[in-house]
Amino acid sequence: MEHPLSGTNPSSPTRRPWRHVAVVLATIVALVAAIYLAGPRNALGPQVPTQRPLPPHDITALDGWLQASEATHADIKPGTAKGIVWATPAHQRTPWAVVYLHGFSASRLETAPVADQVAKALGANAFHTRLTGHGLPGPAMGDASAQDWMADAVEAVQIGHTLGERVLLISCSTGSTLATWLALSPEGHTVAAHAFISPNFGPKDKRSEIINGPWGQRIALALEGETRGWTPEDAHEANAWTPRYPTRALFPMMALVKSVRESDLSQFQTPVLMLYSAQDETVDPAETQAAFARMGSPAKAIEVVRYSHSKGQHVLAGDIKDPQAVAPMVDSIVKWVRALPQ
Repeated sequence: MEHPLSGTNPSSPTRRPWRHVAVVLATIVALVAAIYLAGPRNALGPQVPTQRPLPPHDITALDGWLQASEATHADIKPGTAKGIVWATPAHQRTPWAVVYLHGFSASRLETAPVADQVAKALGANAFHTRLTGHGLPGPAMGDASAQDWMADAVEAVQIGHTLGERVLLISCSTGSTLATWLALSPEGHTVAAHAFISPNFGPKDKRSEIINGPWGQRIALALEGETRGWTPEDAHEANAWTPRYPTRALFPMMALVKSVRESDLSQFQTPVLMLYSAQDETVDPAETQAAFARMGSPAKAIEVVRYSHSKGQHVLAGDIKDPQAVAPMVDSIVKWVRALPQ
């Protein structure tokens, strides 16, 4: 007589096909996972700035050199070109020089006139760079590399040293990511002090991190399309930022953010003031706090900005985003700089 439980016997022939199916499915899942994890990743590439001609050490030659360099781009947006704001008509070297690094898709206008007013209070010359691909029609951003931006930062500091005895580097958002890279490189050790505004150590929208994962570039293009953008609130915003650009422009930016965030920030020894909003909708304030805690500078300070009413709480001051926040931000930076040891 057949055993009453014979139908549940795992070795029963009726179970064997299902076990085979399960093994096949598990193998397929494992293979797909392996292919996915082995997929190409968004890479920063060599941490070596693009080679380019050095700016002149002769302070009297800087204006002409910059004008000639920027003249190679006939379509730079008004007010966004590289340039110097001189402390006096004599165009002489000053005790301090203020250098400004703007953020991704932005320009020197994003927080203007913060850097210029800081420079005026310090009696300093100021230099504003224009990161490669920025301040131009949108497609240009897709042709820029992280190495180009590294070269822009190195060039800006070189010009800063020609303009002043000590360099204060003010940066915003991804400009601060770039400034952090600079502080960890030999070219940046001569900077006397940093002031970060809403530094980008990781986007608030964590979906952006997909770009740095396996097949990240292809996934981003599939989700966003070949171009991405947003609608400016007015003509001033449209001029100061690049509201529409190739999606691929995000790739070097996200690679730089990941590289800097994962670097040994204990080697960041330059004095740094970090200004940020806990309500920032663009970058993650928790990443800002974490990066600050890891920085090794013996002279570092962090300040939560509560006086800004800018929409989105990212670009916290400036004539475009919040004119009333300019004076208190300038005051914070100037007081901190003046308190630094000589």
